[in-house]
Amino acid sequence: MELWTKEHFWQLVPSVIVMIIIALVLNKFIGNKPLKIRMIPFQILAVLLFISEIGKQVISFSRGYNLYHIPLHVCSLFIPLIPLMAFYNGRHKEAVRTITCSVTMALMMFMAIYPNLIYGSWNITNFFNDYFDFHTVFYHNVVIFEFILIIVLRLHHIGEGKHVRNMALLGVGFSAVAGTMSQILKTNYANFYTCNIGPINDFVNTIKDALGYTVGQTIYVIILGILHVLFFIGCYYLYRAIDKLNIRLRGRGEE
Repeated sequence: MELWTKEHFWQLVPSVIVMIIIALVLNKFIGNKPLKIRMIPFQILAVLLFISEIGKQVISFSRGYNLYHIPLHVCSLFIPLIPLMAFYNGRHKEAVRTITCSVTMALMMFMAIYPNLIYGSWNITNFFNDYFDFHTVFYHNVVIFEFILIIVLRLHHIGEGKHVRNMALLGVGFSAVAGTMSQILKTNYANFYTCNIGPINDFVNTIKDALGYTVGQTIYVIILGILHVLFFIGCYYLYRAIDKLNIRLRGRGEE
């Protein structure tokens, strides 16, 4: 269970430093502009992220399609969420933006603590050799950059809304779909089929051996679903804390 590899260090650390520098430069030029101007870099990245995912799906179909490429992973949530935050201005705007920022912050946290869980060193090594490896690294780094822009350019501050309820509903809905499809397709979306953390997977297999596969797997999926709900709620509270700190240090941006 290696948290970081040397490949992650040499790829992530310089990349994040460059992202922060670019965000600070952008803040110097557009930091005092209205929100619709400050959102432009976020919108450009949202388009690039969406196009990269279309490319992934097209290439996967051209190669016979890998079921693992169906966007049912936690990080697949960014495919609709980030473009929605970038361009949606309807009455549910606050809910969409709070959910997006909370989940984006979660990826930032994982990339800081356990990047090897998000993508492997082989993805970095083969970045220029295969589109899927390129996409994996590019996609997640774009999301990191989006979060940095959210903080530096003050693209969102939490407003009124039933945010805990929304995060819980997101967790329940995602778990129901990803958990069910994992069993039907026997494909490991969001770890709902098997756990890719070795010691935990060994423990789960012990439970299955004792209770039988069906009962053991059902218990595993239910527990994992509950953990996803708690995880999404926890993401909101952590993002709220970061948002309050950002307001205190930088002040509210002009809306």
